[in-house]
Amino acid sequence: MHPCRTLSISLALLSVTTALTAPAGAADSTSAPITVQTGDHADFSRLALVNARGAPAVDVGSCGGRVAFSQAVPWPLEALNGTYSRRLTGFQTAEDGRSLTMEWPCGARVTVRRERRITFIDVTDPPRPARKPGAPVPASEGILLTEAPGASVFPMIAPPPAPEAAPAPVVAAQAAPVSLAERLSPVASAQAQPIVQAPPPVAKAAPPAPPPKPEPARTVAAMPPSAMPPVAAPAPAVQTDPPIRAFDLDAWAGGDYPARKQHLEQRIAESQGRARVDALLAMARFTLARALPEEGRAALDAAESLTPGPDQRYELRLLRDAFRALDGTADPDDSQFVRAQPSPAAADHHVWRSATLAPSRWTAAKSSLPIALKRLLSYPVDLRGRLLTLLAESAGEAADGPSLNLIVLEMITLDGIGSTDGRLDFFRGRLAELHNETAEALAHYKRAAALPNLYGHRAQVRSIELRLASGALDDPGAIAELESLRYAWRGGDVETDALAALGAAYTRAGRIDAALDIFGLLGRRFGATARGRAALTTGRGLLDAVIGHLETTPGSVLDALSLQVRYGRTVMLTDDDAGTQQRRLARLLARGGFTLEAARLLHGLAETTRGAQRADIGLELARVLLDAGRGSEALAVLDHTAGPAPDAQAAAPEIARRRALLRAEAFAAEGEAMRAFDALRGLTGPEAARIRADSLFRAGEWPAARAAYAELLGGPASGPGAPRPDDIAFHALAAFRAGDDAAVTAAAERHGKALAGTRWAGLLDALAIPADPPGKPLSSATVGGQLAAADALAGVLRRWKTP
Repeated sequence: MHPCRTLSISLALLSVTTALTAPAGAADSTSAPITVQTGDHADFSRLALVNARGAPAVDVGSCGGRVAFSQAVPWPLEALNGTYSRRLTGFQTAEDGRSLTMEWPCGARVTVRRERRITFIDVTDPPRPARKPGAPVPASEGILLTEAPGASVFPMIAPPPAPEAAPAPVVAAQAAPVSLAERLSPVASAQAQPIVQAPPPVAKAAPPAPPPKPEPARTVAAMPPSAMPPVAAPAPAVQTDPPIRAFDLDAWAGGDYPARKQHLEQRIAESQGRARVDALLAMARFTLARALPEEGRAALDAAESLTPGPDQRYELRLLRDAFRALDGTADPDDSQFVRAQPSPAAADHHVWRSATLAPSRWTAAKSSLPIALKRLLSYPVDLRGRLLTLLAESAGEAADGPSLNLIVLEMITLDGIGSTDGRLDFFRGRLAELHNETAEALAHYKRAAALPNLYGHRAQVRSIELRLASGALDDPGAIAELESLRYAWRGGDVETDALAALGAAYTRAGRIDAALDIFGLLGRRFGATARGRAALTTGRGLLDAVIGHLETTPGSVLDALSLQVRYGRTVMLTDDDAGTQQRRLARLLARGGFTLEAARLLHGLAETTRGAQRADIGLELARVLLDAGRGSEALAVLDHTAGPAPDAQAAAPEIARRRALLRAEAFAAEGEAMRAFDALRGLTGPEAARIRADSLFRAGEWPAARAAYAELLGGPASGPGAPRPDDIAFHALAAFRAGDDAAVTAAAERHGKALAGTRWAGLLDALAIPADPPGKPLSSATVGGQLAAADALAGVLRRWKTP
């Protein structure tokens, strides 16, 4: 090996060695110490563990690893994290000190080997396209994707390693300034630290040489030292203008938008392969800084189609998550900004974590809000305005007045964001509304509504709703204002808000047809887009108002049927995960006799839910099927939806009781009395007693059925256990079939008036007609009574068959 190469490796080795006491109760009685060493070499970084009690367990992941012992170990975290390493960062303890976790560049090649008592973990650079593994890295390609300590989420790019010193005994000259092309490289130094070249071994000073002549600007970061004229200089070489950091968004935005965009487009057109992906990443960062999500997503899609490397894919993922957060459409469960925990030094991480969580999980988002607001001071104006608006919207939706106050103050102090488009007045009105200051809120909304733009119209909608709530405006006046607003502004979120408010006003005014038309318009126009799904969420309040009105209005079953037939898909898209509104609509349909539509609706819900909700919906569906006389289908539904529900152990006894009662009723309806009795075993109460009596009646056991119904008739006169008209009628019929005329007469005297106005009216009078004494001819009164009884029975039959 070349002597200079040996010297550079020796100088690059940085190690921290810590002697640790052995855990208590270790198998080795000598209590040999554990030694931890970290070191950086030119081609790899190493972590070495010297342990006399056996080798630890090592788990290797794509972006980090874990070293575990069977007992707790006092790891030297402060020393490990305080030592610089290009590839090994983010040391943390876990499992009460039994394990040590660390991070390395995603896609890095990791080798674990053991030599006697020493365990070596060697981390090399991620594989690079068009380069053989193990080959020396040229000076022009000395770019490494690594992560600086304390910032485990963002792609921290280390500067290229210093080239080997030339044999000549001279000190390298200062590097040339970096061109704009290199500074816009997305693989720039995230630490923005100057690159210092170590001086070669001391030798006799060379005679002074004249300085080189100025050369035209190059598109490289610096000239190799071997190609530069030697000069005598006591200071080390320093790169004066480092590349732009990965999340230095103000620098990415630049001061001249057309010139910067033209330069980036030229770089994309002139580059190929990996360099083209880097250029597209640079364009994506530029558009992110300028708050241009559509252009940024186009650049990311183009970069993904060019087969990027592992490090580039990680950057693509981060930028795509950032654009989703900027739009308010990010999925917190699938975002790097949420899944990876930030360190106190990663301020940018807190910004994008808050923006990602804000629309759906404000409680988690507000924990990072102070750091995020402080970090936003260094963001470009356009991007800062978009992010502050997103945070303000979420704080207002969550009714978090203190957080909204902080955000509004930030908007006021930072360039007066939103002062010219009504945005600031809108959020100040929302803040006053949260503080129950109605007059001040209306004043702010009035100033914002004076501008014919998005926030002006949103302020109008909020003003109308606030005046409605306070009684200063009635429904006809609100309808007039909302209709004028609806036709004056087309497009944007405000149209959906105005439509939802207008539909709610129609509902309160009793104009259900108009309200249903508004609800259908929300689904037809906006149901297929991301903004449309947000509009459907807004329309959930309108759907709740419409169904609530139908529940309390007699004779509204046709409106419920119209809602299901015309807008069933929109109802499904608007509803929550539990299917609350669809279940309410199914109850309305079943109550009005439309059991087929109700059963279809509940069946679709049961197929898409799991756990306790599925079991509960199955019980509702079985009830509807039983009321429709479809007992076998009800049994199949009960068996199909009776899966385990570990998450609902508290409600399991009640669900089991309801299922047993429904099964017994279904068996009774199918004529299987013995199976119904088996299902009712151990159950008490009026519902179980009624099912037993019905089973006996269907089986033709008239004396037993008469006795069972008599128990029901002897219960309380009111309340859940009160006898029903069907109980009285079946008791009389069972007594009549059993030949117990006295029981029929007693039932007619005691409960005759209870059947008036029901489908059983006249039944007891017909059954209790006294007969002439035996051996005497029939009198005209007896004949008339028998004819009246026959007519009454015919009427009962007609009413019984017709619901």
